[in-house]
Amino acid sequence: MTLLSPMPIPAQQSSKVAALNLAGEWIFEMDGDAQPQRVVLAFNGDTLRGAVYGQSFVVSLAANRVQFSVGDFRWRGTVRGDSLVGWLGIAPDSSRWTGVRFRPPAAPRAFKVDPSTFPRAYSGTTAPVLRIAAGDTVHTTTLDAGGWGRGAFGARGNKRSPGGNPLTGPFYVEGAVPGDVLVVTLHRVRLNRDWAFSGTSLVETAIDPSYATERQTPATPPDNKWTLDTVALQGRLTAPSPALRDFTVPLSPFLGVVATAASTEYAPSSRESGSYGGNMESARLREGTTIHLPVSTMGAQLYLGDGHAAQGSGELTGDAMETSLDVSFTVAIKRWGFAELTRAEDATDIMSIGVAGSLDAAMRRASSDMARWLTTDYGLTASDVALVMGFALQFDIPDVVPPGFGVTARIPKAALRTLVRPTRK
Repeated sequence: MTLLSPMPIPAQQSSKVAALNLAGEWIFEMDGDAQPQRVVLAFNGDTLRGAVYGQSFVVSLAANRVQFSVGDFRWRGTVRGDSLVGWLGIAPDSSRWTGVRFRPPAAPRAFKVDPSTFPRAYSGTTAPVLRIAAGDTVHTTTLDAGGWGRGAFGARGNKRSPGGNPLTGPFYVEGAVPGDVLVVTLHRVRLNRDWAFSGTSLVETAIDPSYATERQTPATPPDNKWTLDTVALQGRLTAPSPALRDFTVPLSPFLGVVATAASTEYAPSSRESGSYGGNMESARLREGTTIHLPVSTMGAQLYLGDGHAAQGSGELTGDAMETSLDVSFTVAIKRWGFAELTRAEDATDIMSIGVAGSLDAAMRRASSDMARWLTTDYGLTASDVALVMGFALQFDIPDVVPPGFGVTARIPKAALRTLVRPTRK
């Protein structure tokens, strides 16, 4: 038998192979900089190129070492499989940097998650229940605001968490970095039990002080339980007063909470809402809706919860028709989206959801974001925006329960279809 020795690879060819192996998407993180950078290394001809902080660079390769310059800063690193570790700076000062290659799965995946822990804050440091990627679909469940699951009311073992909007999640989305927008499409939001509970008095933020003092509290507290017909989608009080014995409510299940982690430094309570989404209480966050959430932490850290069977504007009773839900969703990443607040769209409308400490401030946030949306995505001038919003925009008030107030600015897609978009070159 004749043994053949491997032919040596010429240095030029070896360098080309190394460059091809490095080509792809990376996430760079630099000590002292809280903003990671998504970097795409592309091999073109005989050159490996990329860009970081908006500046282009050309990579020099020598064995497992890389080097490039960005302005006056020299970057040096060592390749370790799918990682880069090195130093950058202007001599003699330098700081550490790392790069991690992002490899998306070959095909979309589907997961079924039966949660066993239920956080009550939008934390960026809570261990994820699952790591997913763009295109993946998740089937899961949520508890109601009181911590009850899909079992019968009062059933042993059905109280799975303390109350206060226990959450399902977080779901870590591979490849999502701060500055991106996480796009969540709700494919299924369904009732999974036949009962709910609600508040029974108007919250004081929705009424005048005079009415708050003159209203009479019943000697016997009214029953707050609802019976849900999950087929006909009708709800009725389980033990109504004589006046409400024929009162029914059409059911339209939705998620009161859809959120990304607010930060790695602080974690708002799951009762709160803000630019990250949160406890928005919008009845439009239902099956078929797509939600656009700002990303503030690595992996976005997606949370869901606070299922409702129905709710009027404002969640005026403090607790809406609180229930548990079965939910299926898919995620995508809009890169470099840099959103300031939550947006949503369904078959009929686009929506900007403003949250603030007062209704007027929330309204200004929502209408300002809608104006920016029409400017950037539809190419409208400021006067075009004013005319479209002046005659097509509608405001909804999903939440008047402290600490945050919510206003949704909504424009029907029927009006948007009449707009002539600019031709993109």
